[in-house]
Amino acid sequence: MAENKEIFTNFAGFQCLEQLHNNSTGLYLSTCGVQNCPPGYSYGPGIRDIYIIHFICEGKGIYKVNDTTYHLHKGDFFVIYPGTEIFYQADEKNPWDYIWVGFQGIKSETYLGYAGIDKEHLIGHCCNTAYMLSCIQQMTLARVLTHYNELRRHAALLQIFAALIEQHHEQLTEEEQLDYPHHVYIDQALDYVQTHISENIHIQDIANYIGIDRSYLTSIFKQALGISPQEYLLNYRMEYACELLKDPQIKISTVACEVGYQDPLSFSKAFKKHLAVSPSQWRANHTE
Repeated sequence: MAENKEIFTNFAGFQCLEQLHNNSTGLYLSTCGVQNCPPGYSYGPGIRDIYIIHFICEGKGIYKVNDTTYHLHKGDFFVIYPGTEIFYQADEKNPWDYIWVGFQGIKSETYLGYAGIDKEHLIGHCCNTAYMLSCIQQMTLARVLTHYNELRRHAALLQIFAALIEQHHEQLTEEEQLDYPHHVYIDQALDYVQTHISENIHIQDIANYIGIDRSYLTSIFKQALGISPQEYLLNYRMEYACELLKDPQIKISTVACEVGYQDPLSFSKAFKKHLAVSPSQWRANHTE
């Protein structure tokens, strides 16, 4: 069976890939392209039926939307929402060259939101326009409509969003950078402790695993559980040790290793300090 062909336009100063077939509903590429605009080149007033992001590579121009006019330059980007009347025009003396990516899907606004974009924040500055251009080029190189090229185009679209979201994330305060509710970080921390209990865990290891600051981890632990991560880790070690000590066949040195102590003496000291009896005494009191 012959492969479906793309709708690809390519002439001097203009490349455009559009009317793409897709198998996704979450987020998918609709069009992309590159254009070196002549002086005064404009679009609109008009309404698009898809989301479009324009990245300005060179020159300058204006973008009008919601009764506001934005004067944009190299490195800036502007976003078009479907169903919104817009107008944009290249400067007469220094017309812009731009690249664009158009997309649709039920997750479009979610991903835009992650990048700090919404209907009230439609412009921004891109720190790496060259990278965005390389993603657009990946899309056009994968223009023949095959299943594997569809995945390549989708991957390039996700790379664009990842770059925008990462850039926005770096501009946030430390508190704002946290993407999830407190309980999600707590759950991940507890899971890490339970999975790595036989290792010499440090609180910094837990924080690094989750991807948050150690002081923030301590703060949310105290809020959620009423104790610090250090206290939770010690409590969990000792509770697990007690479970193991109920089996008289398990040596105390093995119990020590299983709860993260390589030195049985250190384990015994910590156990006695925590429970007021030695491991051997606790075993004698709790086994027949």
